[in-house]
Amino acid sequence: HEKHIKAGEILKQIKEELPKLVKPGVKLLEVAEFVENRIIELGAKPAFPCNISINSDAAHFTPKRNDDRVFKEGDLVKIDIGAHV
Repeated sequence: HEKHIKAGEILKQIKEELPKLVKPGVKLLEVAEFVENRIIELGAKPAFPCNISINSDAAHFTPKRNDDRVFKEGDLVKIDIGAHV
């Protein structure tokens, strides 16, 4: 039970930090790497790769190495994150 609470607290903190990062011109890969590194910094492990879905992408897109795509003005962004303690 305590591990679930800790994981939730870590994810809540990251969720609060994300709006500062998700802006036009920022690479999707940069945000995904931030999320995964931040989970580790805060004492957990990523439960799965960070998923970033934009506009009509329903879910489960993970940017790959060398992915140069960036957020654009007006994008509808969904970020799916999980932490394992």
